[in-house]
Parts: sequence; C-alpha cells; structure tokens
Amino acid sequence: MAHIEITTKNPTPPPDWLKNAIIYEINPRTFTSPDGEGAGSGSGTFSSTIGKLDYLKELGINTVWLAGCTEGSSHFSEFWTVYAMRDPRKVDPALGTDEALKELIREAHKREIRIIGEAVTHGVTLDSPLLAEHPGWFRGGEWGMADFDYANPEFKKWWVDLWVETTVKYGFDGYRLDGPNGVSPFEDVMGIWDDIAWECRRRGHEIAVIGENSRYHIRQCDRDDFSHNMAGEFSEEPGYATMQISCHDEGINMGSGNYYALRGSRFKFGYSAVFGYNIPLFMSGEEFDSGVHFVSSLKKKIYEGFEKSREIDFYDSNPDSESGGWLLGSRIVWDEIKEHGHREMLDDCRQILRIRNENQDILHYNRKETNILPAKCIPKSGSIPYIRYIEGQAAILVMGNEGIADRDFIVQIPLEEIGFGPEASYQVRDLWSGECRTVEGKYMGCLRVSVPGDYKAGGGVRAYRIERAD
Repeated sequence: MAHIEITTKNPTPPPDWLKNAIIYEINPRTFTSPDGEGAGSGSGTFSSTIGKLDYLKELGINTVWLAGCTEGSSHFSEFWTVYAMRDPRKVDPALGTDEALKELIREAHKREIRIIGEAVTHGVTLDSPLLAEHPGWFRGGEWGMADFDYANPEFKKWWVDLWVETTVKYGFDGYRLDGPNGVSPFEDVMGIWDDIAWECRRRGHEIAVIGENSRYHIRQCDRDDFSHNMAGEFSEEPGYATMQISCHDEGINMGSGNYYALRGSRFKFGYSAVFGYNIPLFMSGEEFDSGVHFVSSLKKKIYEGFEKSREIDFYDSNPDSESGGWLLGSRIVWDEIKEHGHREMLDDCRQILRIRNENQDILHYNRKETNILPAKCIPKSGSIPYIRYIEGQAAILVMGNEGIADRDFIVQIPLEEIGFGPEASYQVRDLWSGECRTVEGKYMGCLRVSVPGDYKAGGGVRAYRIERAD
C-alpha cells in the first residue's frame, strides 16, 4: 500500500483512547451468515453482528472497524462492497435499518467497544442519484466511478455536514477514510476532515480519523511486515502508528488462495504486533486461523477497463482463474473454531490480548510515552528480545520464537538502564502461566526463560513482568 505524506492545516488532537486501541476489521456482509451467503455476497446484517459482540469482548478487542454501512453496490469484482459506494446518505438496506445500526453501536458501547465507520472519499458509482441531483459536485473519475470535486464550495459544505450528522445520529467513534485515490488534490481530500473532526468535537463527539494511505490521527498501514527487532526499529514519531496484520485488499485481482498473514503464527501476533508499540489492526478470522470461504459472486476482475486505469497496482498472478481471491470477500465460518488447531489458535490469541490488556501501563501504543530497549540473550535469537518499561518501577521482557522448535534462553536484563539496580531482588512473573519467581539482582544478568516453538498451542512468544520484590 502506497504511503502519501500529507499534513492538514488544523487537525484535532488524537483521542486518548488510541493509546490502548486494538482494531478488528469486519465486513458486515461476510462476518456473520444468518442466511448462508445470501444472494452471493454474504447475508450478514447489523442485527446478526450484535450476536458476536460478546465474542469480541471476550477476545479482548476494543475497537471495531465496520467496513461498510452506507449504500454500496457490486461494481467491484461483482460482489457487494461499500467501496463501490452508491449513496453515502443512506444505510445499505441489505445490512438493515437506521435503527438497527444505532442498536449495533449502542450494544458495542455497552461492552466498551468503539465503532469506526467507513467514509469513501473519492466518489460514487455512475448510477448514484447524487450525479443527477448535483452534477456540479463531480469532476472526472477513477476506478470506474465519478469523483467528487473538492474545489466545489457547495459540495464541501454538504460533505462536512454529512459526516458530522452521521456521527451525531449513530454515535460513531471515528472513520477510516478510503483513499485519497481520486482526481482531487489529496491535500483537499484529507484537509476537509479538519472541519469535520472539530465540529464533531464541538458537538460532544471526539472522533479518530484513520487514513488508508495518508495519516490523519493514524494511517491504516504504517507497517505490514513483521519485525524481528522491535527495539532497534523504534522511534517516538509518529506518536501513534499502526501494525496492519492482514490487509483486506490482499488477493484482489488474483485467484483463490489464503491471503491471511498470520496463518497460525503466535510469534507474529504477539512479538511483532500486540506487545509492540504500534496499534494492532487485524481482520476478522485471523484470531482462529480461519480458512478462506469466498462468496460465489466474487470475481477476480475488479471492473471493466481496470487494466487501463492509472490506479492499477494489483497484478494477476493466476491468469487462468476467473474466481476471485479478494480477502474482503471471504465469509467467516464460525464452526471452524470447534476444529483442532483453530480452537488452540483462538485460545492463544485471547491469551496474548489478555496479557496486553492487563498490562497496559507498559504495553500501550503511545510511542511518545514508550520506553524500550533490546536485551541480549544466549543463544542468539532470530528475533531480538525487547524490554518495555516504566523507569524504576516495572518492566516487561518480550521473547519471541519464530521457529518451530522449543528454545531455552539466558537473557541479560539491563537493570541500570531501566532504572533498577543489582542490589535489590526482583519478582519475575511469567504473564502466560502466571508463575512467579524471586531473583536476586546479581542474577538478573543471566535470567533463564523458555519459549515454545511457533505455530502450535502455547508457542511463539512469552512476556515476563519484572518488579522489585518487596
């Protein structure tokens, strides 16, 4: 995903809750299946999504990116998405009513789960009623759609009012901005969110704004590779960044295949994402190593004429297949959780998220408040251990094991660098098992730890909390 560096003139401050945000993306049509795959694009609704909120709460996430609620179409790959937006003023009737969307957000808030909506910034499909009603609001087009003209003052006022009223009406906690990727200057597309965010704030709704490929408060994908050197790659800027585990655009313009990134790796989920300093963002199903179950309407070809578009940056690696592999179009089959391997992965992801949530004094995502150091170990590991800490108070050692064999390590804890000293004794608690031991300071330079191999139950990562033993 291309990164576009844009700074708006008057952004709102990022909401404080981003410090502990764990973002879980769902396509509401494929996340649940009350009627199988429906007409071929999934049958999920706002109401059926409510039925999974307790699952999400138990999983340990606190923020849902709802990838679709406004009226979409099947313009892309012949299956329904909000990205082929027809009318941003309306809730898509296939998903439910206005009241059903309000109820979903109310029920999520009862469980302390925030809801991020979707704002498609570049335009609408060619059959949108907005084109006939306001032809002056449009200029040119990309992706086979008509693009908004952000130089039009009437459009700009309407766009601000639309998203402010949407926020107040439904109670959204923020928006992920699809794009900018149209003909208007990207600075204009992003800059208008200053007005939206400040007006929402004035009316009592502090929102987070997540750019797809350009940062506002955060960007959808600051990184999508899995670090093996978290401390060595750390910087305080930007204050908030994301670690996108799987992108829903994986597999687009390609044939069927499993395009999830985790594929059962606890190391990637724990060491590189959840225990790190970047806000984790992952797709529904990754937490139990879901298989892929593409809806029948999904085709590989994105739209007629796509090959000639200047937007093309997806390449067909399977030219003999007409069926699509777009990850967004994979339906979650919840019965998989009962199967061997899937249940164990779910249990381990819950465990990793539990550890993070119970230790958010240290394992948070505000980079400006983050203290982190590498730790030396014998034998050397392919993933360098790191220590996150509050100076002189507490520290958490994170050990990864990306291999399949169990490994034992001797780790040197740099006591003085984290504000401790060798004269005290320390309580070392295995946050996975809960087991505690007391270690004299002089022996903290040779702390023995074990990390089971990755891709199996209980493997891939360990975290140890270190505090003075009183």
